[in-house]
Amino acid sequence: MRKLLFMTLLAAAAAMAQAAASDTDEAAYAPSTLAKILGGAARSQNDEAELAASSEWYSTTASFTGRKRTPSGRYRPIISAWVSSRGQEPSNTEMYFGGELPEIEFEQGGRKFWVIAGLPGGLGFDIYPPGQKLTIYLQRVGFASGVPVAVMTMAKLPGGATSTTVTKGRVMHNARMGEGARRQEGTYRNGTATFTYAGREYSLPLDVAGRHSVAPGLYSYENGVRTALLEYGGSDAQYLLLRVPVAESSGEAGIVPYLVLNGRIVPPIDLSACGTNIEQVSRTGARGSIVCAGVARAVLSKLQFAAE
Repeated sequence: MRKLLFMTLLAAAAAMAQAAASDTDEAAYAPSTLAKILGGAARSQNDEAELAASSEWYSTTASFTGRKRTPSGRYRPIISAWVSSRGQEPSNTEMYFGGELPEIEFEQGGRKFWVIAGLPGGLGFDIYPPGQKLTIYLQRVGFASGVPVAVMTMAKLPGGATSTTVTKGRVMHNARMGEGARRQEGTYRNGTATFTYAGREYSLPLDVAGRHSVAPGLYSYENGVRTALLEYGGSDAQYLLLRVPVAESSGEAGIVPYLVLNGRIVPPIDLSACGTNIEQVSRTGARGSIVCAGVARAVLSKLQFAAE
């Protein structure tokens, strides 16, 4: 009886430790296969959100097929429940259905599997060509109407690197959905972003490695869109990703920010009512500013960025 109680306490302690682990802590993921991670049977085929245990974090090596798609709306209830179980803001659910984080297909053992791209790994996925073998880190979410669901938090080359060097002029496949392959036109090496969020001021240097996205620079897409992709920061705990389109190629599209503070993704930032001044977006540099001070309930009050 005492031994049983001891083992129960050990299991509970392990589960609590893993639940509190950072998404980027590789030691928190147990080796497995996609067939096992995305296997099993749901209790009910009609349950929209059957959550898995919080300890089901796994890693495996598989080949990226080059295919990705927009996550189905049927996953919204299960992703919403999962986000809530992690203690995150309900609004974080929208990030998985906004077009930037797709479902990605992998092949392993002659079978193909779809997983939902998460953060930070999903944002930097454009650099991998079809057929690339990757070590991926997955959190089993549960079942959505009987369909197994898992979120990919990280993807690494078998050697351990989280990204590859993007050389000038390289054609990039698997870009943002609907835009097609993209080509890097210019590379930025220096810059800073300063902003005020929730009353606190931050200053982050340009991350030339683009460890959570791609190397900062100007990119052009097959559909004619040209945009600067910028990353500021230098750690998993604090970084800012900016997508700054060239005005004449993007129609009404504006700046798209992703912000992580203290290791947590902040809720989606709405800049539609803010004052935006994009001074430059070219091969040699990008710079601009955003002012939201006069907008009611604006958590991001101002932002200035530069890269060259």
